[in-house]
Amino acid sequence: MKIRKILLSFSILLLIVGCVKDRQDKTNIVVTIYPFKSIIKEIAGDKVKIDVLLPAGADPHTYEMSPSDLIKIQNAKIFFYGAESLDGWAAKVDAEKKIELLKLIPKEFLIDIKSNDDHSHHADDKNHIYYGVDPHFWTDPLTVNSILDSLTEILSSLYSNDKDFFKHNAMKFSEKLVELDKKIKEQTKSLESNKVFSAHPFYNYFFNRYGIEVVGSLEISPGQQITPKSLKNISEEISRKNVKAIFINRQHISKPAQLLAEYAKIKLVELDPMGGTNNLTTYENIILNNLNLIIKALR
Repeated sequence: MKIRKILLSFSILLLIVGCVKDRQDKTNIVVTIYPFKSIIKEIAGDKVKIDVLLPAGADPHTYEMSPSDLIKIQNAKIFFYGAESLDGWAAKVDAEKKIELLKLIPKEFLIDIKSNDDHSHHADDKNHIYYGVDPHFWTDPLTVNSILDSLTEILSSLYSNDKDFFKHNAMKFSEKLVELDKKIKEQTKSLESNKVFSAHPFYNYFFNRYGIEVVGSLEISPGQQITPKSLKNISEEISRKNVKAIFINRQHISKPAQLLAEYAKIKLVELDPMGGTNNLTTYENIILNNLNLIIKALR
């Protein structure tokens, strides 16, 4: 019996050693959320395996990393995350090579998160509180386009044999993004100057790019407490400014937003900024799916 246990333990040890040896090759890329995979895959194609840590329905702001996630990160060739204000838990991970994607974006493409906490009747830009740079950059095709050269450089430095392949793919993806932007502009022309509200500022890059005004957001950080007085003030502001819809995201279903929509008697619309499910497996599909939902809500 003892001999069997020793043999079993020895077999398990060999298996672990084999796994560790495989991990030491460090050929793959790890990203926190699916949109980052969809962007990087357009450049890398099938040359590199890209692992996504978060399941499709998980919220990157509140995600709790597992031990297996940590192993994946530490044994990847490179680890991409969004920003301290998006997936801050990832920023704290000790990894040999990690890249914060928000830092790759040129300053002229970045937008700030700002909100008026009490949404008073006399709210103006002077009363706005600034919460730093918005990390949800991937919702705007032109902002994504602005980081393609940097991403191609990073990938080429790690996989030098494929640099021409990466460069060619990046050029093709850039063309697709420009065409996607034109398509969205054409379809949102009649929606310009529409006003919307959001549970959380997760789609502001898109709204900002295509002339849709975001009057405000309920929760700058998911889980933020909303007082009954705030809900009342916001409801009055929604009515006064003729807000057409409140947008929530699939990864963070906001109860205050649901209550507000009922109280203000306006549409509550769920977007999916992450994708990774069903037919939402490419960057273009993720953006177009949300575009269709926005058009339907605001027409």
